[in-house]
Amino acid sequence: MKTILFPFLLLLAIIVFSSLSSDKKVEIKKLGIEDAVNKGMIRATVKGNGGHGGECINLNIISTASVDTTIYVEAGRRLNSEDSTVQDILVVKEIQILVKAGEEKNVNLYGFCCQATNHSPSKDEKFDIGHMADSGLVKLSQFLNKNTFDDNIIQNAVWVISNDHPLSSVGSSNINKRKELKKLHNLLATIKHLPVDFSWYSLTFKTDTARLFSGVPDSLYGDIEYSVWKNSSVSLTLSDSIGHVVKRFFTNKPQNPEKYTYEIKTSVFGYPKGKYFVRLFANDQMKLEKTIEL
Repeated sequence: MKTILFPFLLLLAIIVFSSLSSDKKVEIKKLGIEDAVNKGMIRATVKGNGGHGGECINLNIISTASVDTTIYVEAGRRLNSEDSTVQDILVVKEIQILVKAGEEKNVNLYGFCCQATNHSPSKDEKFDIGHMADSGLVKLSQFLNKNTFDDNIIQNAVWVISNDHPLSSVGSSNINKRKELKKLHNLLATIKHLPVDFSWYSLTFKTDTARLFSGVPDSLYGDIEYSVWKNSSVSLTLSDSIGHVVKRFFTNKPQNPEKYTYEIKTSVFGYPKGKYFVRLFANDQMKLEKTIEL
């Protein structure tokens, strides 16, 4: 009986093992979109939804593969407009799309203009799947993929890298939002090889209906943190590059020994371009200086 049972159990074990091994071979392929297109596993059509930011791109995928495939559209992929006068779009949120064999899918991609001087894409504007952007834009996109910001903040951050816009354009009139932007400012300063202190302030710019970014500063926002070590008469000023005081925020204000934060909100519209200095004086001695550039 034992001699009959043993071969039977051995055969059963072989069948079960073979079945498990067979199951392991049925795996879903995972490919980047460019790789999948180049290997002929999908056909992809990329069109604009209208506009230059947010979910402004529609991706149509048709699987030509015999297996289910997960397609990655990477954060940092630059989608090229077929019309050279229309803005390219930088994808800043990675998306994974499971496409079954022979299936067709439509998804929206979250991206932003990376050519500020070109025209905004219209609805059904044609793009190709493009390529990974330069290293600075890829670093920024990977950071944005893991963090959440308002669309206007993201767009201005992209333009800092793609169009050399000032770092100060990435900001907010809201003090709490400015605090949230510190990590983004530090990253942009690193990519642009700027001193981190360069990111302490932000500017808003005049609206220009003829272009996306006017480059004309309108208002200055920032937060000055300082300490007073003894009872002092404190003043805070804004001076131009030759030392002329163009704005007095407060003058000879009595302050006790303590830590302070002063929120700067002031118009700079019409100021000549150049460097300016926010200076803090205690008992007529300069204790702190911060640089801004218009």
